[in-house]
Amino acid sequence: MKRYNLSILLLTGLIFLFSSCEGFLDTKPTDEVVAETAMQTLYDANVAVNGLYIDMKYQDYYGGTIQLLGDERGDNIQPRVMSTGWVQIYTLGYESESSTYFSTWERCYQTIMRCNTLIANLDNLEVTTTSDIAKKNDYLGQAYAVRALVYFDLARLYGYPYLKDNGASLGAVLITEVTSPSESRQPRSTVAQTYDRVLEDLNTALPLLSRAKNTGHFNYWAAKLLQARLYLYKGEWNNAYAAATEVIKDSPYVLATRDQYINYWKEEGTLETILEFFVSPQSGIDDDGGYVSYWHNLWHGAPSSGASLIPTVSWINLIQSDPNDIRAQFVRTDSQYDPSKAWFNKFPGNGGVNFRYNNPKVLRLSEAYLIAAEGALKGSAGAAVASGYLNTIRKRANPNVADVVATDDLIQTERRKELVGEGHRFFDQMRLGKSITRLDSDGHNFAESAGCPGTIDWSYFKIVLPISHTERKSYPELQQNPGYTE
Repeated sequence: MKRYNLSILLLTGLIFLFSSCEGFLDTKPTDEVVAETAMQTLYDANVAVNGLYIDMKYQDYYGGTIQLLGDERGDNIQPRVMSTGWVQIYTLGYESESSTYFSTWERCYQTIMRCNTLIANLDNLEVTTTSDIAKKNDYLGQAYAVRALVYFDLARLYGYPYLKDNGASLGAVLITEVTSPSESRQPRSTVAQTYDRVLEDLNTALPLLSRAKNTGHFNYWAAKLLQARLYLYKGEWNNAYAAATEVIKDSPYVLATRDQYINYWKEEGTLETILEFFVSPQSGIDDDGGYVSYWHNLWHGAPSSGASLIPTVSWINLIQSDPNDIRAQFVRTDSQYDPSKAWFNKFPGNGGVNFRYNNPKVLRLSEAYLIAAEGALKGSAGAAVASGYLNTIRKRANPNVADVVATDDLIQTERRKELVGEGHRFFDQMRLGKSITRLDSDGHNFAESAGCPGTIDWSYFKIVLPISHTERKSYPELQQNPGYTE
């Protein structure tokens, strides 16, 4: 198998040095890269570790696409007009040659190759002190944890939900060597096998990772919450509950208060955020450079233009059913927009050189509470325990709201409110075998007029993405998802 130099995989590597006692990242970019043969010091390894996160920030991954695939394909978000560039996601109008999507597969495997390269080369490091050994172990743990996240995402983007067929559908190409899918010539594994790989990587990572706060990188708590999410997708309710409650009870993270909540989304390294990808106006990254630079423009809209995406009427009605819910402030209207349509203000931009930046918050403590609630309800802990976790999130939004007894509908509704814009809604409905209906009565909805079914469920072949023709041309053995034509 062909070996890849680390210099190739890092491309224009960014060196992020740990600058605070909590380990948050100072984002001063550099063009320095590290060759495979040069990974002889912890500094070299740190450069390689920071390189793991570079590709995950691009538009075709956590720079926006995975969030849109979770919310725009659901019933939370829709295009403002049909001329926007993001209509394909909304209408599920993607084919194997759609440029919006086929690069996500490639982006994921570029990150996996970075992980595999780092894992393969960490043996070159000769460290002796206790602190250096801990750093080396943490770097290794991050490589396994990042790889776990990427394989998890590949499974939910390109494979059918686990509970549909117990993971029998096609998932990812599982590669642990320093090679590409086309060079490995391996067939796609099943979703079940992919999830097994994710769990194995997380179990390897967890004892290696630091438990200290490190918001911009994986730590023990981020890996544990990802593990809880994996168990949730598999329907292993007791395991999901156990992993989520460990994060809630033992981690150094705390929920933002109601008063802090609105400004929370434009702040960095806050106490509730377990993992975010750090891109700020001060980083020096150009807003047209492919990184997380357009969240504000998509969800909110620049002052001189309309938002590309707006909330659906069904979501607006849901969130405004309790006007004292702090999250109702995410719905805004303004004369510069179509006055009949509201706009979405959860990610307002954080000002500075380019006001459109907001860091994507990948793993948050509130998700742990909601996983704990669902795991308790459907597992052995029971409804009373589930209600406690559910009501904590509800009362954070409105302290005066009455307590409720947890049901699955109430938990999913709360997930829809709390996690909107973060890429969960579509995947939540699909993993549970529920349908998504996008037929707003006021005419905002375009799905049917654009040829997309108004209601979709896991029987519809387009709930999974196609493998690109470009990728399959170099790798003909790579199996296409059923229903797609070349």
